Amino acid sequence: MKKNKLWILIPAVLFLSLSGCKVEEQGFLSENLRYNVANLQVNQGSVTYTDPLIANGSTTPLMVKLLAVRNKKTGELAPEFLQEGEISTYLSEITWQDTTLQQLNAKIGKAKYPPLMLNEIGGRVGFTQATNFVDTGQYSIDVEVSNIAGKKNFNNILDFSVIGAKKDSVFYQACTSSEFGAETDFQPVSNYRIDIEHISGEENKIIYMWLDKNGVPFNPKKGEIIKRGDRPTFKNWSPYYPELVTDTALVYQYPDVSGLTYPIISGTYTGTQFWEGDPICYYRIVGTANSLGRNLNPVSTIKFYLPGTYIVRFKFSTITHI
Repeated sequence: MKKNKLWILIPAVLFLSLSGCKVEEQGFLSENLRYNVANLQVNQGSVTYTDPLIANGSTTPLMVKLLAVRNKKTGELAPEFLQEGEISTYLSEITWQDTTLQQLNAKIGKAKYPPLMLNEIGGRVGFTQATNFVDTGQYSIDVEVSNIAGKKNFNNILDFSVIGAKKDSVFYQACTSSEFGAETDFQPVSNYRIDIEHISGEENKIIYMWLDKNGVPFNPKKGEIIKRGDRPTFKNWSPYYPELVTDTALVYQYPDVSGLTYPIISGTYTGTQFWEGDPICYYRIVGTANSLGRNLNPVSTIKFYLPGTYIVRFKFSTITHI
């Protein structure tokens, strides 16, 4: 009977002994952590993100702490990347019904963000519109990474280049001619281009001009530039201020929406037709004002990214003003 009791006790003792000697998990932290991009390109005023750190076999989660942002050329600290700047943000969608400044301002807020932000879990790096407040150049970041295996510092783990802010984009441009006084016989016109000049620090306004081959402007005040039926002009996409008609241009003042793309309205009505998406604009140079003797019908879709004055020049290379 005593022998049987001994055999019963032996497995229990072994189980308790093995449970008490369980080895604690040590984990692993690689020396070769990296991002999946060698040199990130960051446009001033644009939102850009990296993926999280590539763990390279390290035990996750990885906790990442930003130690420094440095000028790549001089090695000096660049604390401006951590200083908050005020930018515009959407509070809700801006629609065709938001045609007054009061309605617009109710849907746009102001918030303060630093140019660079780092997610402490995984190390994802994000750049905000506040990069408008930092200088262009080459930079790098140092981080501390930790997990259950310990912590290590990684200097110059991400290089990035801040490049000049994109001022504008011409997404579409075309021009046709048609019979004077009729919507017939449309033919392509290829001998024209769009040039855009941006003047920072000036009043927020967009100036549309149409020039002949000698640089002579067509005169909107005399009716040489008109709308095309029920198609939108820039006024439809920018309804917050009156359209100013001069003898050389159409002028559109626009609100302070720094950090956002303008126009910001998502759609517009002309008559009963709804135009949605990109801000396409139609104008007409009447046939009696140009040497071709036909209506000229330039069409464009342009977006603007910075505050200040823009001069949009539609230039014809073979047609003269008469």
